[in-house]
Amino acid sequence: MVQVRVTHAEQIEKLFERTPKQAKIILWRAINRAATAARTRASVGIRQQYVINAADVKRRIKIRTATASRLSAQVRASGPVTPLMKFKVTPTFPDAMLVRAKVKRQGTQKPIQNGFVARVSNGHINVFTRVGSSRYPIQGRFGPSIAQMMGKDEIVKGIQGRAQEVLDNRLEHEFNRLLRGEF
Repeated sequence: MVQVRVTHAEQIEKLFERTPKQAKIILWRAINRAATAARTRASVGIRQQYVINAADVKRRIKIRTATASRLSAQVRASGPVTPLMKFKVTPTFPDAMLVRAKVKRQGTQKPIQNGFVARVSNGHINVFTRVGSSRYPIQGRFGPSIAQMMGKDEIVKGIQGRAQEVLDNRLEHEFNRLLRGEF
């Protein structure tokens, strides 16, 4: 979870004490824009390290937006582990060939011993392995969750840096709009 906050919100409100409502509006607009930029940076950072689609990443990252009474936003990733088929897997459909998978961008596809691609009764396609020597039960194979991917230190640093940059730029932009009377 990444939080975006304005460190001197009270000082900014004091600067605009004659128009406190506009000051709060300026602050929550800037914070929400920074939170949106943080989600985008999270998606880009994850996809730079992992072989996964942007839609699969963005679906799991939620933003709790700021309001005039709560001047902070949260960018949070949640959800279960990601099915291995969301990454790079060959073959992509049920087949008798050796299954290979690649989760991280660095490296090559690794073979999955006794793995096979199958469609289960609910229509879900994934990589499976047998639990025992009999035909059933089978166990699905999974990669890391989006929250685990987003929790890597270098990804978090990139997200926080981008959020702070956008927050500073948007605050300046919104203040200029207020001073010009475009509010």
